[in-house]
Amino acid sequence: MVSLRQLIALTGLTALEAIRQPICLILTLSCVILTGVMPMVLLHQFTESGKLARDGGLAFQFVIGLFVAGVAASSALSREMREGTAATVLSKPVPRPVFLFSKFLGLVIVIAGFTLCAATATLMAGRVAEQWVAGSGYVIDWRAGKLLLGAPALALILAGLLNFVRRTSFSSTAFLLLMLSLLGALLLSGSYDRTGTPAAFDLRVDWRILAASFMVGLALVAVAALALSLSTRLSTVPTLTICVIMFVGGLMSDTLLGGKLDASFLAAVAYAVIPNWMSFWYADALTGGGIVSAPYLLQSTLYALLYTGAVLLLGMLSFRDVDL
Repeated sequence: MVSLRQLIALTGLTALEAIRQPICLILTLSCVILTGVMPMVLLHQFTESGKLARDGGLAFQFVIGLFVAGVAASSALSREMREGTAATVLSKPVPRPVFLFSKFLGLVIVIAGFTLCAATATLMAGRVAEQWVAGSGYVIDWRAGKLLLGAPALALILAGLLNFVRRTSFSSTAFLLLMLSLLGALLLSGSYDRTGTPAAFDLRVDWRILAASFMVGLALVAVAALALSLSTRLSTVPTLTICVIMFVGGLMSDTLLGGKLDASFLAAVAYAVIPNWMSFWYADALTGGGIVSAPYLLQSTLYALLYTGAVLLLGMLSFRDVDL
């Protein structure tokens, strides 16, 4: 029971400290704004309305989320080890596995918040994208675009006011308000049609995006576990460097190693160690009205959980012998 209370307390503190880092807010804002701007500047559709906006939003979530997970994981552990905070906490009766696992759970909460923001922005971007409307031709939903880009501005303004009046943390408050403002913008966009005419409530978004965004979020959880394990021995820059190398290698693993598994033992080992990120990329499956099948979704989720668990176990073994 004591360990459970410690786990919950340390998890909350880790999540709060992570979203207080300005870089997490900046990266999340960048993802939302880039996703919102993309459908407004596209001049072609590639035979399917909203495809580029959808794929672009998911790509921004994946790439920017890589740095969110890496930076948050590194600051959650290596910085505390360097500044002596970890030694102070572990001088109490807090087991090291509980301490490290609480860091991971805190990172999962942060990634969930980032994924919520990215998924909501991608849903709205798909609606903003130019689509054919009978009687009006191809129409861009400018009002939904204004709501999408106005949500970050509203969150920053309110966070600034609360910081001035109540001395709350600007970064963490803005991060939380960004999630709420994006959800509010999504709900408001359902009260009118693409031409701006008030209509019966209908969000008119592609809900298939949620499954694809969820899988990207699972990939980011695996990245966070990898970065956290590396942070037991390395500082921020080497940790991020290795995460980027693993990310690029994982994208090309099928091409570089897939055909050599039977002929080379080293290739088989490398293929198992390097995560196959394409297992989490579902944007292509949505092309042409496709859906994500439940068996494939379950298989990818199991793969993410097993890989994350294995990496965390190695991290705990490494952290057990670290001199604090």
